[in-house]
Amino acid sequence: MTTPRTVPLATIFGIRIGVNPSWFLALLLMIVLLGGRFDVILPDASPTVAYALAVAAALIFFVSLVAHELGHALAARRFGIETQGIELWLLGGVARLSRDSRSPREEFVVAGAGPLVTLLLFVVGLGVGLLMGSPDELFDAVWVPSSADVEVSAGLAVVGWLTFINGALFVFNIIPAFPLDGGRLARAVAWKITGNRQKATVAAGMLGRGFAILLGAFGVYELMQGDSLGGIWYLILAWFIASAAKAAVMTSAISEQLHEVTATDIMDTQPPWLPEDATVLDAEHETLRPFDAPWAAVLDADGYYRGIVTADRVRGELDAGRPGVRVSELVESDAPRVAPDAALDDLLQSAELRRLGGLPVVDEQRVMHGLVTFKGVREALAEALPGAEVRA
Repeated sequence: MTTPRTVPLATIFGIRIGVNPSWFLALLLMIVLLGGRFDVILPDASPTVAYALAVAAALIFFVSLVAHELGHALAARRFGIETQGIELWLLGGVARLSRDSRSPREEFVVAGAGPLVTLLLFVVGLGVGLLMGSPDELFDAVWVPSSADVEVSAGLAVVGWLTFINGALFVFNIIPAFPLDGGRLARAVAWKITGNRQKATVAAGMLGRGFAILLGAFGVYELMQGDSLGGIWYLILAWFIASAAKAAVMTSAISEQLHEVTATDIMDTQPPWLPEDATVLDAEHETLRPFDAPWAAVLDADGYYRGIVTADRVRGELDAGRPGVRVSELVESDAPRVAPDAALDDLLQSAELRRLGGLPVVDEQRVMHGLVTFKGVREALAEALPGAEVRA
């Protein structure tokens, strides 16, 4: 999901795309700056044309940011990590993943996918730019020419800037400073070497804070040179990076503490269940209604877990006048479940647990051990971290 103030734009590959209200400020600033840039590069164009090109270039750039975040989201999907939404805001974009990576490989692939997309966009832009003009003309389109006898086309001016900005974005993103993608790549490498995610996060967080100090110092320098807008922008970016790096280290420490608590520790050992030969009438009157349960686990004749049957499916058959239908015909064998050793921090991030309210605890041999509920997770969190809250 996205934040409550997010303005929805579209859904791509099943992922909702939206913008935070602060994005409109970023869009306005970019249009103003680009309008002035194109007015210099294209002396024969009217201000209206220059600013129309600025609007087009700014919007295309933000589309490239969405592509960058989609790279993260689609890579995460390969590992079973869902994306709750992609949001553009004042300082860029963010893909809100349902959980953190569980291995260095996951972390490396997911973190690297975004910059890889940006690099591809840079290469495509470079190729298109060279097809539209000579290398010198492309250079002039990127670096605003000071001589009046240099001319570039409107199309090349836009392509040149987009190529430059995607190249700059790629370089900036791979700086090994958390929470930048490069910082996440560095954390993945450190995690692989040390075998300890917490130590890797602390190291990446320190790099992030160090980079934030350098960026902040550069912002102060820009202010002293009279570049108020640039200086303020670098200071805001430095503050964000420093805050995010500090938060990541704290979150990782909490995660390590929660990782010691597993589903087995907090599960209900008497969950509602049904034999596979039970009828929907039996299911309704003997299990679902007495337990006020939205679903019940279904076990086969040998006592092994088969899946779940939902109250909606059962009541649908009853409403249709088919009380004798066996629950084995309605079982959802691919329904979500959790392993007995699933850690509390993973359960906290489970979208399925929030949606269903509870999940069966089943091992690899299909033996059901119990039921873990979102309420139980919240209570366990409160016990492990007094004062902590979980939003439903």
